[in-house]
Amino acid sequence: MIRARMVLILLLVGVLPGVSRGASVEAVEKAIRAGVDHLYEIQQGNNWDYNWKDDHGNAGGRTALVVYALLAAGESPQNPKLKAAIDYLIPLKVEGVYATGIRCNVWFLLPQTPEIKQVFRDDAQFLQFAMKMKGPARGLFDYMPNKEGGGAGRYDHSVSQYGVLGLWAAAQANIEIRGDVWRLMDTAWRGNQKPDGGWSYVDEEKDKPSTASMTAAGVASLFITQEYVNGMAGIGCTGNIKDEHIDKGLKWMSEHFKQVGNYYTWYGVERIGVASGLKYFGTVNWYQVGADHMVKSQNKGSWGEVTDTAFAILFLVRGRAPVMMNKLEYVVDTAGDKAKPLTWNQRPRDVANIARWTGRQIEKDLNWQVVNLNVNVDEFHDAPILYISGRDSLAFTQEGEAKLKEFVEQGGLILGNADCASKAFAESFRKLGTKLFGWEFRELPEDHPIYTSEQYKRAGWKQKPSLLGLSNGARELMLLFPTADPAKGWQTQAFLGPDREPLSQLTTNIFLYAVDKQNLRFKGDTYLVKVKGKKSAANTIKVARLQYSGNWDPEPGGWRRLNAVMQNEHQTALEVKTVKLGEKKLAGFKIAHATGTGRFTLNAAAREEIKKFVEGGGTLIVDAAGGNGEFATAAETELVGIFPGAKNTLKLLPISHPLFSSGNKIEEVEYRPFARKSLGNIRTPRLRGMELNNRLAVIFSGEDLSVGLVGQPVDGIVGYVPHPVQIPEHKTRMGASELMTNILMYAGK
Repeated sequence: MIRARMVLILLLVGVLPGVSRGASVEAVEKAIRAGVDHLYEIQQGNNWDYNWKDDHGNAGGRTALVVYALLAAGESPQNPKLKAAIDYLIPLKVEGVYATGIRCNVWFLLPQTPEIKQVFRDDAQFLQFAMKMKGPARGLFDYMPNKEGGGAGRYDHSVSQYGVLGLWAAAQANIEIRGDVWRLMDTAWRGNQKPDGGWSYVDEEKDKPSTASMTAAGVASLFITQEYVNGMAGIGCTGNIKDEHIDKGLKWMSEHFKQVGNYYTWYGVERIGVASGLKYFGTVNWYQVGADHMVKSQNKGSWGEVTDTAFAILFLVRGRAPVMMNKLEYVVDTAGDKAKPLTWNQRPRDVANIARWTGRQIEKDLNWQVVNLNVNVDEFHDAPILYISGRDSLAFTQEGEAKLKEFVEQGGLILGNADCASKAFAESFRKLGTKLFGWEFRELPEDHPIYTSEQYKRAGWKQKPSLLGLSNGARELMLLFPTADPAKGWQTQAFLGPDREPLSQLTTNIFLYAVDKQNLRFKGDTYLVKVKGKKSAANTIKVARLQYSGNWDPEPGGWRRLNAVMQNEHQTALEVKTVKLGEKKLAGFKIAHATGTGRFTLNAAAREEIKKFVEGGGTLIVDAAGGNGEFATAAETELVGIFPGAKNTLKLLPISHPLFSSGNKIEEVEYRPFARKSLGNIRTPRLRGMELNNRLAVIFSGEDLSVGLVGQPVDGIVGYVPHPVQIPEHKTRMGASELMTNILMYAGK
């Protein structure tokens, strides 16, 4: 399903100037922790059901909701207080739909032991028994079922959404659900939608207006039911899929967002936002606004009633989950001709489903989003991967291409899928990559970290899918599934089998590669750095970036980010200019930097220019981008040739060297996991230096600095982490940006 026309309305607005970014990541984390602590403090015995006036058969419902919130917040089920509550819930006879639906979500978050699996099946069976089968209530729920089950009678949309939610949890746990259940629920919710696109408490209330709480319930429920009713939609690549009922519901929510009030409704908003991939309802960033409200309204860890506190925690935790991929909504630039039908979203649940599946494999809650080329590039960086799919040839405007290039240079990875193995899409994707970056796609080698260093190993796959990659020599910039079409399996939730399982596992590996296996960022957190304020820097350091006949500039975005870091933290700006070796334009620079990947050889003019620059008082900085061994060997050979003699041999700089206290106080550093495989568990930097006339004239790093300056953790790099790492009760371990800052400030004195 997807909301073709409405997505354009909701997403083209982009980020409006002056819109508040809401509560900080740190403030949200503090609020969650305070809420969790508060719930434990008010627990009485083994439950939270005290003073509970239960008139709807929902004994245990409040405890189930609290346990669900605590588990979602990452609390261990072995925590004695939480374990006692779980043990209380397991044998408890629950007769109400509210409590049973919530309890199913508790079971889903627990290890699937035989005992949990059995009570899970029993609760799923109960919900199917409780669903109405006759009359206006058909496909919906009441508080409690009739004695004989099914039948007709009372219903409401509030309790019905928890029937849907509970059965969804069971289905995700591979518990069999009766074949007609999803169709009946889907039909009921669609049939009860009002002409304005909203829902009220019950459909019989013809004179009652739609409400935010019930419209959120309706849209969230349809996002669930349509996955099972229309799961095969789009597999034939006939164009984007549209769901008018969801479109109308989203439009109502966007137009009436100010009506969202209580925490019960905010939880519904979170469910829509996560399910739809929408970052905005109209112009409202729903998570930022909601998180800001909750941080401000919390009082000593509480949001009022026990249930309100649980709903608030669920909103904050689930809404901030790391975003695995952003899916690109795009139009085909036809240079004034009639616009082509859009094919960017033929598999509308592809990314949603693979994000959920991957989350289960790595035991982390993962979200997804839809973005477009009308927003600021910073918006793309909620996720490490930008996903582009389609059937037709890609044709972006110059502005669109510039944004894609900027996203990658800032550390992002673009993943493409040729829907239905479309040759036109695959060829245009490859041409786009070459146009943007100058490189050619190649079949990813079998020893690539995506195949060998991540959770699933290529060697274990009987069927090995094709994956093409475009690299800058240090990291992958773009990846393409040219023929395998994994999105077909994602859309239909066909993740297993001899042909589909390798594709599912490979996609998980790509994600883990993009975040270096461990660097999942909560929504709102970012490694991007912008210069703060408009105050001029106190100092400026000029740096010549050396251009030679090789891959001399693999990571141009790193220097832009480092400039912002140094201005913010050290009031020092960088003036970085490209200088082509051999043209005698190094005059006026005190610092020159060379980096690259692969073998290279300098000509006589370039060598002479470097020699003259260094002997004249300049400092040469060299680092092997990505820790590339071929470049490091070639660079060291060139240095020895330019500065012969044992006296000038590169020597390891001791941690006591003044360089390590110029700017940042560096006592320990942190290496990337890939680097530690070969270097071991060392904590000292491996910078080497060459002295000339009693000064440090050449600074050489065989380990990567350049990729680290970009800021995005990525696997396969032999070098330092991008950011400082805070180790409890230990020294702060510095990264690539801090090392390069110190090098520049030391050399620029």
